[in-house]
Order: sequence, then structure tokens, then C-alpha cells
Amino acid sequence: MSPRAHLLLLILTSACTAMGVPPANAQVPEPQVLERARKLLLERNPKQAYSELVPLQGSLAGVPEYDYLLGVAALDSGRYDDAIIAFERVLALNPAHAGAQMDLGRAYFALGSYDLAEAAFRKLREQNPPAAALLAINQYLEAIQTRRKESRPGWSGFAEAALGYDTNLTGVPADFGAASLQAFNIAVDPTGNSIKRKAGYFEAQASLEYSYPLSRGWSLFAGGGARSRTYQRESDFNVLAGDVRFGGALNDGPTQWRIASAYQDYRQDGAAPGDPRPKNDRETANASFDWRRAIDTRNQVGLSLQASRVRFPSNLIDDFDQVYLGASWLRSFEGRGVPLLYVTLFGTVDEARNTFADGITDKSKRLAGLRGYFQYSLTPKLQAFTAAGFVQRSDEDDFARSTTVAKGRDRYAELTLGVTWQFQEKCAVRTQWGYTRNASNIDIYDFNRHEVSTAVRCYLF
Repeated sequence: MSPRAHLLLLILTSACTAMGVPPANAQVPEPQVLERARKLLLERNPKQAYSELVPLQGSLAGVPEYDYLLGVAALDSGRYDDAIIAFERVLALNPAHAGAQMDLGRAYFALGSYDLAEAAFRKLREQNPPAAALLAINQYLEAIQTRRKESRPGWSGFAEAALGYDTNLTGVPADFGAASLQAFNIAVDPTGNSIKRKAGYFEAQASLEYSYPLSRGWSLFAGGGARSRTYQRESDFNVLAGDVRFGGALNDGPTQWRIASAYQDYRQDGAAPGDPRPKNDRETANASFDWRRAIDTRNQVGLSLQASRVRFPSNLIDDFDQVYLGASWLRSFEGRGVPLLYVTLFGTVDEARNTFADGITDKSKRLAGLRGYFQYSLTPKLQAFTAAGFVQRSDEDDFARSTTVAKGRDRYAELTLGVTWQFQEKCAVRTQWGYTRNASNIDIYDFNRHEVSTAVRCYLF
């Protein structure tokens, strides 16, 4: 499943409030029973709320106030069948109960009953709900369409065009001469790739994937993509990249599995001196495994494992094999703006394939990092977002990147701020600013970088 589908899968919970009042002849439960259940739900303890409410069904089933709380507790505990029964009882007595209608759709969605979920959400949308509720409804309907595409043969893909400006496209320090003196005890004037360069650029990319469902939730997929970036007056650093991928996926209700293999080819001439001139080309082959589990309708966790083979045809000393392990958490929140938070914790082991002339030293390294993404909806079609990350790099061998500094240590930080406007059903424009900072105890790797861009992306199917 794509990252976008993952984000949509867990998109916000009920944004409506209960509107019903129990009929005059209904038995009204003890106020303390309901208050206790509400308190437990506010404390994010739905399992305890469910365990305290369910024994009272014999006497209170059919009371909308009780049934709604029971349904919410069951839904947030992963007991989707029980939640559906409770919400249906609420709606049988009060068809205008917006909260029960919304949560019924959520329960059907979690079970994979997309036709019933769509009917519930469309019915609620016809009732002119508040802006926050309308946003959640539309996102669920979009997620339903995404899931349906995964359950039948078909194509998915997008095309994107962007304009931007990069203040340090070579990723080097402002004073390379002083940096080289610190790193190698010799002052070197910057040339080629060592010159700090800034330029505007045009970027275009596209991706296409075909999915073929099998049975019992299994599906096969294959696809590829291409990306090009053209810099103004810096043509040596133009980028041309492409990838192909294939694999299989299993959609088992709240759990998704994905196994894939991929190959990426990155081409950039660069401006390094030499004859023949070394290039910045890179080839990557990898195999990956991803697992995602919806704990409840607000939380999803995941694990990722990937093995990669990275090769630099013009610079063999940089070749390495990598093992990546990551854990993620996706959290959706109630309330205005439909906030969404996605956090990833990861680490890698990068083993160099070649050594320097001494036959011992190489560029093996270890990485550990944390990245986060936060989204807030200003309107149903306008979202603000921010992303931040931190990565620690540690060299394994002494003097692998410097003749004066034994152990290389880098601390890489990144921050992105932006807005996305969905101006058509399948098209959105994204404007963002990004800042990166690599703080290294080897000065030639110490740099700052700013990048601004505006991109338009349209989904093709």
C-alpha cells in the first residue's frame, strides 16, 4: 500500500457530536455509569470502558445514550461487530444522530465493508455537517476509493511538475579552503563539486503502478517512476533518475503486509576534475518488508526492514550494503483541524564494500534517526504541514574521511514548512520551504541549505 493510502487509512475519527435524546419511555441509565464511561474514553482507555458497559446490555440496550458510548468503546477497542450493533440501535431510534452515523461508517470501513461505509458517509454528508466533519467524511470517501482500487485490477499513478530554488545544491561549506585545512591539514581552493552553488530549477516526475488482486486479501503489483531536475546555469548538476519495483501485498483487515523489490538509477554528471571525469551516478537495488497494524481507529503502528545494495560506478570507495530497520506510529486526533501526526524511528548498518589503499580502512558507518510529520487542515481543501528530522552518523573506522579527525561524527537536521491546496478532485498544489543543517566534526561536511519550491501533482486514475 502507498504511503498516501496509509495516511488516509487512519484519517481522523468522529468529528460530529451526538444529537439524539432518548425517547420518553426509555430507561435512563445511572448518571455515574455514563460519566465513568466518558471519563475512561477521554483517558484513552476504551477497553476498560467497554468492559464496564457491556455487562449492562441486558438492562440498558436500546437506550441511545448508553448504546452510543458502548459503540464508541467497542469501536476504539477493535470490536467492530459489537460497535456496529450498538450504533445501529442508536440510529433505529434516532436516525439523525450524527455521531452514531459517523462512527458506524468508521466501523464498516475498519471491517472492509466499503459499500456500507460509503453509504453511511454519503448520508452524513447530505446533512450539511460542520467543516471539520465534512473534511473527515471526504477523506474517508477518498480512502474507500483507494481501497477499492487495491481490490481490483487496475492502474494508479501521478504526474508532478515543480519550480524551486536551492541555495546549496552541492552541499558544501561556505569556506571550503578553511574546512580542508581542518580536515586534511592542507588548504585547498574549491573546484568542481567543492564549490558552493545555488540555482533555480525545474523538476518533473511521474509514477505508474499496476495492481492485480489474487484471493484472501493478497495482491501483486509492479510499477516504476521517473524524475528529472534541471538547474538554471548549472547543467552539470542536472538529475535524471528512475526506478522499477514489484512485489506482493496482503490486506488483512486492520493489518497490512507488503514485500517488494526495487531498483533505482540516479544520474548526475557533477563537476569533479579528472579524465575520465568521475560522476555522481548511483545505482541501488533493494528488498523490503513492511508491516502496518491499526491498533484502533486513531492509532497505527508499523515496522519496516530493508536490505539495499548501493553502488557508485565512478567512485567505488563509496560502495556500501545497507540494512535498514524502522518503526513508525501514526496518530489522528479529534477536534478542529483534523490534526495528524506521523513519527518514524530508524537505524541503519552501512557496510563498505571496498577499502582505501591500506587495505583496512573503509567508509562503513552507522546511522540513527527520528523523523516526524504533522498536518493540520485549515479548510477541507487546504492543509498546512511541517516535517522535521534528525540523523546521527558515526564512522566505523578511524580517519575514514579525514587525516586529522579520527572518528567522523555528523548530526544532520531538517525542517520543512508548507501548505497544500487541493484545487481539483485529483490535483493539488504544494508550496514549501525546507532547511537542512549538517553539523560535522569534519568541517568539509559541515553545511547549511535552504530550498523553496511549488509543485502541482495530479493523480491519473
